[in-house]
Amino acid sequence: MSYIKQVLTVTRWEFGRFFKPKNELIGLFVMLIVFTLFYFGSKLAFSDKSPKITVFLLNDENGAIAEVLKKDFKLQTLPIDQKDQFIKNLSINKEGVLINKNDKSIELYAYKLNNDIKELKGFLDGYQKQVEMQKLGLTADQLSKVLSSAPIEESYVYTENSNKRLVLAFFFAGLMIVAVFLSFAYQFTAITGEKQLKITEQIVSAISPQVWMDGKIFGITLTGMSSMITNSLLITVGTVIFFQFTGTPISKVVDFLNLPLIVLYLPFAILGVLIWNAMLAAIASIITDPNNSGKSGLMMLPILFVMASFFVTHDPDNGFSVFLSWFPLTSATSMPMRWAITEVGVEQLIGSFILLVITFYFLRKIAAKIFRVSILMTGKEPSWSDVYKFIKMK
Repeated sequence: MSYIKQVLTVTRWEFGRFFKPKNELIGLFVMLIVFTLFYFGSKLAFSDKSPKITVFLLNDENGAIAEVLKKDFKLQTLPIDQKDQFIKNLSINKEGVLINKNDKSIELYAYKLNNDIKELKGFLDGYQKQVEMQKLGLTADQLSKVLSSAPIEESYVYTENSNKRLVLAFFFAGLMIVAVFLSFAYQFTAITGEKQLKITEQIVSAISPQVWMDGKIFGITLTGMSSMITNSLLITVGTVIFFQFTGTPISKVVDFLNLPLIVLYLPFAILGVLIWNAMLAAIASIITDPNNSGKSGLMMLPILFVMASFFVTHDPDNGFSVFLSWFPLTSATSMPMRWAITEVGVEQLIGSFILLVITFYFLRKIAAKIFRVSILMTGKEPSWSDVYKFIKMK
């Protein structure tokens, strides 16, 4: 059997081992039900406005506060001699709000701060602005002109740096984090579990360690990419339902999609997940006992590199962001994110992609070398000096 056929066989086996279409469909169906229940439940919960709270007014002599509040609150006038009793009763009946206008401030008494009180304070802010305008002799139109922003006519050469593309960039980074977590779980389970069960020694007697390692890397990468697609569908459906709940048309979802950016992201994402799987497979190969190994923590190392890509959103054109978009361990996420929010030359895209390909080629070789020797070691876990020797072997 040729190398390609052997790798494809192992890849199909690893992919079928972890990726279960039936389970994925069940997961999608369950999440759709959850989203649907949440959507209709939220609409039902917020279909009717909560009843207006009752506001008791003191010392509103000219009725100015009442004029501001009358449309949104139930208003009652409270005699001055009942103020103390009202405040005392708040701890018992927990209802009603007392507003007392004095010379220097507006006193507000309520049982606790909640959304209704926050809304009420907003109306009182509006009342206070009216009072200050009257003192200064300003009309509402005059105040609006004073507080208006400067009339700036903006013109830029590059106009693609929109918030929608930034959202898409964060979405890509989130999917990469999901893929790394899945790769960690699958590689850790596959390789360390097989080593403990002594299965691997029998398999590599029939096929080469490189074939076995390549098949695992490709198979688990396919599983990770499939999960990324599933999560993308779930998030898209959830977003559509959310937009419908807020009254926003479904067409707005399309505004967040940028086909050239998605087309660019996919090959970078695939290579990135391949690189992570090669690294994780190499680390998992040197772990003898996953329960006691000090090297298990290294399996989370790829997460740090993916998280570092978020620095790109701060300033995509500074030197550090450019470095992240070229460094092979971060470029799979950083380069698409940079391209989403700033202008990136085609030569940078091609150069970064070629570096990713070269990095993956050598990492899979290194992973196979480590795997070839480490599977034969029992009892003692290989040290870092041993790992270095494994890599140098031909």
